[in-house]
Amino acid sequence: MSTTENKDTEKAVEINDTDYNPDAIADPVKYMRGVAVVSLYELWAYYLFYNGDNGGGPNGQMGGMVGAMINNNANANFAAYNATLSAEHAYPSDATCGGTETPACMVGYGTSLIPQVSFTLLQTGITQLAAAIVLIALGGLGDYKLYGRNLLMFSTISCILLHFSFAFINVTTGSFAVAVTLLFFTMITYQMSLSFFFAAFPRLASHMPSVYEKIDAGATVKEVDDEIALQRSRISMVSTYWSNIGWAVPLLVFLGIIYLYNPEPEVSQIDWTFNANAILFGTYWLIFAIPYFILDKKRPGPEIPEGVNVYTEGLVQAREALKLSKKLPNVWWYMLGFFLFTDGANSSNTILGTYLQGLYFHYNLLEQNLLGLAQAVSSMIGCLVFWKVQQHFKLQTKTMLQVSNLLTIIMYGWGIVGLFSKTMGYHSNAEFWFYNIGYGLWSAPFWALQNSYLSDLIPTSKAYLFFALFGIMSKASSFIGPLVNFIITMIAPTTDADYIGFIPCTIISIIGFLIMQKTDPIKARADVIRFEEAERELAAERLNASN
Repeated sequence: MSTTENKDTEKAVEINDTDYNPDAIADPVKYMRGVAVVSLYELWAYYLFYNGDNGGGPNGQMGGMVGAMINNNANANFAAYNATLSAEHAYPSDATCGGTETPACMVGYGTSLIPQVSFTLLQTGITQLAAAIVLIALGGLGDYKLYGRNLLMFSTISCILLHFSFAFINVTTGSFAVAVTLLFFTMITYQMSLSFFFAAFPRLASHMPSVYEKIDAGATVKEVDDEIALQRSRISMVSTYWSNIGWAVPLLVFLGIIYLYNPEPEVSQIDWTFNANAILFGTYWLIFAIPYFILDKKRPGPEIPEGVNVYTEGLVQAREALKLSKKLPNVWWYMLGFFLFTDGANSSNTILGTYLQGLYFHYNLLEQNLLGLAQAVSSMIGCLVFWKVQQHFKLQTKTMLQVSNLLTIIMYGWGIVGLFSKTMGYHSNAEFWFYNIGYGLWSAPFWALQNSYLSDLIPTSKAYLFFALFGIMSKASSFIGPLVNFIITMIAPTTDADYIGFIPCTIISIIGFLIMQKTDPIKARADVIRFEEAERELAAERLNASN
């Protein structure tokens, strides 16, 4: 090493890093070099857990099964209404509700009826609101001891058992109210599992072998931070890729089950195949969950401070997190923007993927399964393309995220056309195929990128807290959009109810997109360094005071 290089190194070591100094030598203590390194087996166990926890059950045919049961009720109401009409004005006996020539589907009993799209939005809104409350109450616990790991295990076991409970639901004669209730608890436990699963990957990224190699080699803070950021993107993207594989594999098996029970599924369908789907996805998740809990190296957080009530800690930490808005402003701009964007996007997905698609294909298992396969395969391609483009051109995670967001807005915004046209705007077979393939190509990478970008903005010590709150503001945050659209669809004429929700959803998503554009990942990293330094100084002061 030259004399000049020696002087530069000494200068880097002497710099006061209370403020973020990217050229300072990375301190092994600050980067927790003594914590166990992530092994290859542990990393793959993490990937494969998400392969099992892929959401194909509650977000796929289990949701489709409940939708079919709700639609059965709507068609029974339509048949009762049709029976009151004169022979001259009555619809054909085989007509169903929700067609281009028939009235909108109405759900309920007697005279207490609401549009099916409104019921679906209300169902989604109440479920997501409940999930938000649960995650607020429990989310902050994940930062202490092994609560995060234990809550992940609890939510996983609970959700798998709820998968199996759908084996006892009859799609034709069963009560749709019971099915809706079971799906309610399934979605809450599923979202809990995602929240605590996602919160683990920033810690994994910080303890990857390549990160430790740079620390041991005397790399600068910037070099180590860049490596951690790269590992975060890699772990998030690869795990999301495997999640999509985990969605595709059971669907391929399920395709065989459909034909096994029914040689002509395009003509008619056997109801029990709905139940078989739930059992299949539950069993698949169980198989891949077991290795993770065996191979995961327990990396406990700090002890719960004296006087802290574990049952209200999540609420207390949520309040404390809000106080950090001045210290970590980019995190909160991002969360606000993301809250609005996902509120619009998730509500659009409820209208399009849960309601309109099922109605268009008459909840046909074969059609829905093929569309799900198309979405799963295109999701794998999309994740791979986004990751390779980012890696090749060394683009920021924010850039890739915003590209995904813009394309998603355009895809859902196309639904507005359906309000004014009977042939375009998700009124045709080709458009639903476009939606499923497009969702995979650019919306699937979005779920990986949003986690990677959040991890770039937050202190690692508060990962569980922020990811719990982020869980609320992503999938669990979509209660406002559905509830607002529930009101809109109730007020709107029944002929417009199915498509009018795309207008507010698109507007909300655009506002969220613009707010997210305001964030700056470089300034955010400087904020995190200052915050962590202040936290260490405060901890030292408390230790000295106690002695």
